[in-house]
Amino acid sequence: MALFKKSSKKEQDHKILIAYGDALGIFDVWQLGKVKKKFSLEKTIVVIKKNPTEKVIEEAEKNGLEVKISEKPKEYAEKLKDELQTSEKKVGVKKLEEVADRSIMQDPC
Repeated sequence: MALFKKSSKKEQDHKILIAYGDALGIFDVWQLGKVKKKFSLEKTIVVIKKNPTEKVIEEAEKNGLEVKISEKPKEYAEKLKDELQTSEKKVGVKKLEEVADRSIMQDPC
């Protein structure tokens, strides 16, 4: 996962991650929870187009993720970045598919 480069000081400064996409599932929540812990993120926000199920919302809360709904997830994520980013707190914006690697879920076997 090339979310943050280990040797880059610039990337290590990220304290908030905003992921955006169409829908959020349990697997995505688990992956984002792992990323949050691995990189010691203060906040992780997911901006999606479709309302998630109650189970997904419960899992997101357990993993400390904020879920926001928007018709235009990418634009909303960029707007949030502008609002939250400061000189002390850098904000990273990534596609949900890049952060929560879904490739193992698409195995045809």
